[in-house]
Amino acid sequence: MRSFSKIGLLVSVAVLAVSSAAFGSGFGIFEQGAKATAMGGAFVATADDPSAIFYNVAGIAQQRHVTFLAGGTVISFNNQFTGDPNDPLTVGTTGKYAKHTFIPPNAYLIVPIGSNLTFGVGVFTPFGLRTNWAEPWIGRFVSRDANVKTLSVEPAVAWQTTDGRLAIGAGIEYRRSHIVLNRNNAGFNPLTGRVFDSANAFLNSDWDTTTGWNAGILLKPTPTWRLGLSYRADSTINYKGKAHFTQILTGTPLDAVVAAQIPPDQSIATSINFPAILAAGIATSAFGHNWDLEADLTHTTWSRFKALDVTFGTTTALNFTSPQNWKDTYSYRLGANKKVNDVWDVRFGGLYDKNPQPTAGVGPLLPDSDRIGASFGIGWHSGPFILDLTEMALHFKNRSTDGTVQNDNFHGSYKTNANLIGVNAGYRF
Repeated sequence: MRSFSKIGLLVSVAVLAVSSAAFGSGFGIFEQGAKATAMGGAFVATADDPSAIFYNVAGIAQQRHVTFLAGGTVISFNNQFTGDPNDPLTVGTTGKYAKHTFIPPNAYLIVPIGSNLTFGVGVFTPFGLRTNWAEPWIGRFVSRDANVKTLSVEPAVAWQTTDGRLAIGAGIEYRRSHIVLNRNNAGFNPLTGRVFDSANAFLNSDWDTTTGWNAGILLKPTPTWRLGLSYRADSTINYKGKAHFTQILTGTPLDAVVAAQIPPDQSIATSINFPAILAAGIATSAFGHNWDLEADLTHTTWSRFKALDVTFGTTTALNFTSPQNWKDTYSYRLGANKKVNDVWDVRFGGLYDKNPQPTAGVGPLLPDSDRIGASFGIGWHSGPFILDLTEMALHFKNRSTDGTVQNDNFHGSYKTNANLIGVNAGYRF
């Protein structure tokens, strides 16, 4: 009877930690305001509500009323995995996400000071996602559940010229992040020739922190044209956490063998290099009929995520490095807002967002792919009250491991779609 290798189990946990970090770093959340989301995220040169703290901090300078705005985006995913017909492990298998929703919140407060200066503070969730695969799931030895959360708090200040043609702003971002991961470990029974579930590995990090900054410029060269530029700096979070191992009993003599090989619970440390984001936009109302149109280009430095190191607190000989080799990417966004009357606005948007992940990294923790989105929204503004509602459909282009050398040695194809419903309510004093 073949015994289990303690080294093999620890290395598999290291791979889990590395993949999870790739997952958290590789999935930014750009939907931090319902109005901006309705315009496909093309908001850098508009930036005319408090969510400008996220999209272009210079935009809060043009807002001359104390305003509070809060809400969130309800995100639901529909994902299906189909095994590779040439892979003896996954051939003929399928999988899908368990039903769950992910609700990144946001809240903003802006306070004008004098006639040129505005102070603001924003709370938002720039990164995060959850993948929770429903049982039975052939990929449970790679990932059963991954939950990555971030929360940022940003005080900011912006100043504009007296004629309002130029505004500049900057903020300091305090970011917290937390990761929970869950997977099973596979064993081989030589008597039956079958793979079985030998143990469960549960990784839970602390809420670890980093500090970054962002800055923006808003220029209005004419009454009908606006130019915006926004930069959010890169940052790194150093995570510390615990790995907990639980044996999955089979009721056979294998249990004693497995028990002798399960490693002790121990600390794990790793880090995530979050990317910088540079966004440029041009907006115009020159076409009349109460239409505002905007086009944005966003560059994200995913190439910072070249590799990731994992350190074990007890078994230091198993410290692990995983190459990732992500690439910088661009996203292209278009948005439109039509003022119907003094109370109602309607909005439309579209986007194309390139993914940074090489095929070797595609797997259950992050089956990432290029995204195409379309959005629609309405805005209601009556007296001091503000209400913005948005619906966005996001389609992920089908992604396959293509039979190439793959980090998880888990082959197949993924189909993913997401639905996003954004809501913000506010009060202008």
